[in-house]
Amino acid sequence: MKTKVREDEIVEYIEPIFNFCVRRLNTRHDAEDLASEIMVHVLNGVQKYEIDSLEKWVWRIARNRYARFVDARNKRGEQPSENDFADVQDDYDFVDALMIADEYQRVFRYLHTLSSEYRNILVDYYIGELPVKQIAENYALSETTVKWRLNVSREKIKTRIKNGENNMSMMDANKVYKHINWNTGLCNGSMDPNKYLHSQIARAICAAAYEKPLTVEEISLKTGLPTMYIEDELPRLIYGDAIVEEGKKYAANFIVLRLCDRAVMQGKFAPLVADIGDYFADLFKSNEAGVAKMGFYGADFMMKRLGYIAMPMVLRGKIGKAKDSLDMPDGPYPPRQDGGYGWFIVAEHTEEESSDFRKASADGGCNLNGDETDFIYWYWLSRYFGGNVYHNGGTSWLAPKKIVRQAQDNNDIIPDGALSEDDIIRLIKTNLVIKDGGKYKFNFACFTREQFDAFRACFDKSDAKLDKMLVELIADIHKSFKAFVPKRLNSQINQWVSSYANNIIGFVAEELIGRGVLETPDPTGETALTNGVFSILGECVDV
Repeated sequence: MKTKVREDEIVEYIEPIFNFCVRRLNTRHDAEDLASEIMVHVLNGVQKYEIDSLEKWVWRIARNRYARFVDARNKRGEQPSENDFADVQDDYDFVDALMIADEYQRVFRYLHTLSSEYRNILVDYYIGELPVKQIAENYALSETTVKWRLNVSREKIKTRIKNGENNMSMMDANKVYKHINWNTGLCNGSMDPNKYLHSQIARAICAAAYEKPLTVEEISLKTGLPTMYIEDELPRLIYGDAIVEEGKKYAANFIVLRLCDRAVMQGKFAPLVADIGDYFADLFKSNEAGVAKMGFYGADFMMKRLGYIAMPMVLRGKIGKAKDSLDMPDGPYPPRQDGGYGWFIVAEHTEEESSDFRKASADGGCNLNGDETDFIYWYWLSRYFGGNVYHNGGTSWLAPKKIVRQAQDNNDIIPDGALSEDDIIRLIKTNLVIKDGGKYKFNFACFTREQFDAFRACFDKSDAKLDKMLVELIADIHKSFKAFVPKRLNSQINQWVSSYANNIIGFVAEELIGRGVLETPDPTGETALTNGVFSILGECVDV
């Protein structure tokens, strides 16, 4: 609200204005002259105008009159003080903008798009009101460098305000608050991508620097994030090998399967799913009776359950052979700075998929854990993924304890005392243990190495038609990845092809579930799908 200002309200500004002038001019005499001129303009103004904000208005006049004073002195050929910029009119324009309320918000926004080496000096000079000499000492820089950075900073801010005037003010908020739906829980190796990519800031930085390397300031302009947040996050991302530094630029160090790319890839699977579904439906039917007689624990589960092991086992093996025939080696697992190894597997999801696991994409994989001769494997499907099946006291905890071996030596019954009451309750909740007649048993198939080799031989058969389809599919997938992956990440394509080609397993599983060939998972998700879990007593098997 605009109101008339009383002259006595101006008195409190006399001393601050004089100090303002003393700090900027060579002599006390000049400071007194300028301070008097400023106060005359202030007093004249309050008599003529209704003032919105007295403080802003007073200091705007002070800085305007100071800039004009120095400009006039320079034109007379007088020696400027060490705190003056060479381009005084430019300084006047910049400082004047800072003191106007509407401009201040825009300047503040763009101030935070400057990297720290520029932003800190600008803040110290204009807000901290430190002289150039002091700033130079604080940062161990020459005065010339400080002046140069101040000039560069002003020019960057003015350019960005000008370029963004028509659209940036609205775009900033949209960029910052745009949710990035990435699945960051998967890897190809032994690491935790989510540890580095769980936050929206980390994802925004990586997404911005995905297509090409960017500076901190370029990332800020592209994301709407202040540079201070970006600079705080970058060391952690670099340590996790999610970002690599190239000079003064930064680039994402992993492939992101975006929704637009995924749509293209899924179109390649569609023509094959029905034919592959027919192949496995016939294979399961012809081998069901023979499997039931093999004598391993779980042989009586029938192929509706055991098919969750047989189908991915066969397809993963055939995909590996197809890649070998096309000379597409994955290469060694790269060691990570944090002690892990392998690659990030990051895919974009829709909002609907993020909120409802049943609408998730059809990707799948295999986890294994064990110790020397006791291993537990899990062929999982992301659409029915239950994290506690593997983590939090699941198979990763169970495998090295050799309790499966103890059960097999005890007529397939878990011996009393092998598991605590809390362990049993937890494993029942994750559908890994069941109660049968007062005793506890595992709810997954358990093989010796000989039994598993016999089981695999029933299904892992050469089929020219299927093998040809998979070779063509993998070649097509590789070609598609080459088209949309930035060239600097080409060395990661082969391992991504392996991972993504295995998505055919998820599509075929859905096809077989729909036909009733595979058991239908709990539609509520409350009961975890553990049909893909199995144990092998013997050396680790490549599955």
